[in-house]
Amino acid sequence: MRMFKQTLFIYLFLLTLLHAEDMRYDIAVSNTTPYLNEAVFLDINLTQLDHSKVMRFKFKVKKSEAYVAHQIGFKEYDNYHSLKHIYHYLLYPKKSGKISLNFELIKSLTDDDKVAYAISGDRDNVKGLEKEDIAIELDPYLLQVKALPNGVSLVGDFSLTHSLDTQHTDAFEPVYLKAELKGKGNLEAFELVDANSSYYLFKEMPNVQNFHSKAGTSSSIKWDYAISAQNNFSLKEVRLKAFNPKSKKVYELKIPSYAIRVKNIKKEMLLDKENYPSSSSTIDWSWLSTLLSYLIVFMGGFLAPKDIFKRKIVLEKSLEEILSEKIKNAKTHKALLKILLTENSLSYREAITSLESVIYNKKRISLSKIKDLIKK
Repeated sequence: MRMFKQTLFIYLFLLTLLHAEDMRYDIAVSNTTPYLNEAVFLDINLTQLDHSKVMRFKFKVKKSEAYVAHQIGFKEYDNYHSLKHIYHYLLYPKKSGKISLNFELIKSLTDDDKVAYAISGDRDNVKGLEKEDIAIELDPYLLQVKALPNGVSLVGDFSLTHSLDTQHTDAFEPVYLKAELKGKGNLEAFELVDANSSYYLFKEMPNVQNFHSKAGTSSSIKWDYAISAQNNFSLKEVRLKAFNPKSKKVYELKIPSYAIRVKNIKKEMLLDKENYPSSSSTIDWSWLSTLLSYLIVFMGGFLAPKDIFKRKIVLEKSLEEILSEKIKNAKTHKALLKILLTENSLSYREAITSLESVIYNKKRISLSKIKDLIKK
C-alpha cells in the first residue's frame, strides 16, 4: 500500500478543468521531489471538449532561471472538431528548494466557414485564417528540489577517460593531454586543468554534446590540452565528485597526477653557428676597390688614342668576361650576393632576392640554380 502511494505521488496526474468547458488540460510529472540537476519528465495533454467548434492549441513551458526545459516530443490527433495535443518535456532543476514550473497556453477558436475560406486561395492568393486567440492562465506546477551532497559537481552516471602522450619532453616542447567525460546526465562546459605558474597551458574550448530524448540526456565533454615548460613540472590530480540519483550514491572520477620530466637544451644549441650581418655592423667598403678597378680600366681606354671605338668594344667584352668569371668562381651564396650587389643592376633583382632568402630566411635554393637564373 505504501509503495502504491509513493508511486502515485511520484507520477502524480494533475487534472484541471478550465472554467470554460470547451477544453481541458492534464499534467503528469515523473518526480515532484527531484535532486538538483536530476532529470524530470513532464507530459501535457490538451483535449478539446466542445466538438461544435474548430479549435487550435499552442503550448510551451516558459523559460526560467530555476530550471531548463527541452521539448523531446509532440503528437497531434486532429479528428473532425476533436483536437488533442500531447507534449513531452525533459526538465532539469537549477535551484534547490521550492520552484514552480510555469506554462503558456493559447487557445484559438474559429469555424468551418472560415477554415474553408482560408484554404480556398492558391499560393498567389494566400488568405489568412480568421480566428480568436485566447490566452489561458495555467496554474504553476510546484517542485520541491533537494540539494546535492557536499562537494558534488556532477549528477548522473558518468565515466572519465584520458590519455597523456608522454611524461618526458624537451624544454618548451608540449605534452598533450586528452580527456573525455561521458554518460547519462546533463553536462555543461567546465575546465579540467587549471593554469599554473610552473607551465604554459594551451587549451581549446571544451567540446560539449548533449542529446535529449525520452530516455533522458546522453552527454559528453572532450578536452584537448597542450602543456609546456622550461623545467620539470607536475600535473595535479583531477577529482570529480558525482552523484547518481537512481542509486542515491556518491562516487568519484579521477585523473592521477603526473610528474613531467623536461630535458633542458644547452644554450649553444640555440645559437646560430653562422654569422649574419647586423643592422649595427660596420660598412663594407669592398665595393670601392671594385669600382676603382673599373675606373682604371675605363681611363686606360682614353689614354690609348688608337682605334678608340674598337678598343671600347674590346673593353666592354672584357668587363662582361670578368663579371662572368667572378660569378662562375663564386663558391658560396654570400660571395655571389656581394658580386651582384656591387653591380647594382635591375637585371639581377630576382637572383639577389633568392640569395637573400637563402642567407637570411634559411630557404633551400642551390647555388647552381641561382647561377642559371643569372644567365637567363
